[in-house]
Amino acid sequence: MTSRTPAEPDASLSLLRRLVDDALDPGYQEATDRGDSEGANWRHSIAIGLAIALTATLATAVVIQVRVGAPDEGRTRAELTDRVQLATASVEAIDSQLDDLNRDADELRETALAGTGPDRALADEVARLQAEVGVAEVEGPGVRVVMDDGPPAPVGSAGPDLARVLDTDIQLVVNGLFAAGAAAVAVNGQRITALSPIRSAGDAVLVGFRPLTPPYTISAVGSESLATDFESGNARSVLGNLEATYGIDVSVVAEENLGVPGSGDLQVSYVTKGDRS
Repeated sequence: MTSRTPAEPDASLSLLRRLVDDALDPGYQEATDRGDSEGANWRHSIAIGLAIALTATLATAVVIQVRVGAPDEGRTRAELTDRVQLATASVEAIDSQLDDLNRDADELRETALAGTGPDRALADEVARLQAEVGVAEVEGPGVRVVMDDGPPAPVGSAGPDLARVLDTDIQLVVNGLFAAGAAAVAVNGQRITALSPIRSAGDAVLVGFRPLTPPYTISAVGSESLATDFESGNARSVLGNLEATYGIDVSVVAEENLGVPGSGDLQVSYVTKGDRS
């Protein structure tokens, strides 16, 4: 029994298959492929354009924000400066009222202690102690030391401005005056007591927690030789180096009669026997 082999497909079927597979004319196919490529390129170009436009918009918004924010920052700084000045003026007014009240209290005490000899001795002792601790005003011969900043550093220079008067410079002068025999010292009208710190906060110099601005005037009352003794001391030698090296302006002037104000608000903490708190 002979096996049967599959017959070859009819030629008509082969022609039909070719018509189906190649239904699109080759020229049309090429144009279609080219159109798809150009569409992809066109979409890519649009995407790049949108990205550039978005970047430009963001950059413009940042510039506008900076330009708008700069005046706001300046106004904020100006408002803070005005508030500080108003607060300082208010504190100075309160200090003036306190000084008036202290003078009234002193007059009442002197009147009350102006009777007998022991009372007058007690009044003199109170006045002496007030002058020593810095509560009462002191007058007499003395010296006035004025310090001011030197030439400003060039614009764009790095590092601290060494031509500026620092809190340590004022400490140097105050300590030098006491070492020369000063009985009372004040910086820009702020009496120096045992409770008066001299320190800095940023570029500001604080004396007794009060911000001061240059020039700094350090007034001291003592003996008639106070100015001479200070000039021959170590503090004056250091000041001379500051003048020569950094251009800080320093002047020392002797005064026949100089007044140093009292602090007026000295508060002393103390303990008594048996108090361990």
